[in-house]
Amino acid sequence: MATLELQGLTKRFGEFTAVDSMNLKAAEGEMIALLGGSGCGKTTTLRMIAGFTEPTAGQILVDGKNVSTIPPTAAISAFSSRITRCSPT
Repeated sequence: MATLELQGLTKRFGEFTAVDSMNLKAAEGEMIALLGGSGCGKTTTLRMIAGFTEPTAGQILVDGKNVSTIPPTAAISAFSSRITRCSPT
């Protein structure tokens, strides 16, 4: 069963902290919603998961493997079947 786990995920832009030590664990088939106001870090979190933004600290684990530093093109190739399954039809 595939899992996505965020461990202490943090992103800072200079002195501004966009995401502060976020922890999340989602198993295959679970639906997760990120809710919050403007500027609370929703998009930044998704960009880090996708590999477009590098975390300042913490890890992104897919099936226990740290993918925090994998470039987006490699991540898309490696996980495209999972992304397709997550997309609504």
